[in-house]
Amino acid sequence: MPTRPRPLIAVRLIGPTATVTTHAATIAAQLVAHYGHQRVTCRTSTRTAGYSGESRAYITLTPKEAPHG
Repeated sequence: MPTRPRPLIAVRLIGPTATVTTHAATIAAQLVAHYGHQRVTCRTSTRTAGYSGESRAYITLTPKEAPHG
């Protein structure tokens, strides 16, 4: 089984759903621009938080694998 590469950076946001959604998109775009879209893979996921009306967003950047061949 291949091992998963260690993330370059991982960010977790927790707060009101509208705020988390807006900021997660902005932060993800800034991180991809900083690290270079050809060099990283950006994954985001959103889940409900412990309080009503709140969400958790996770942003993870990992290095792209070099093409084999």
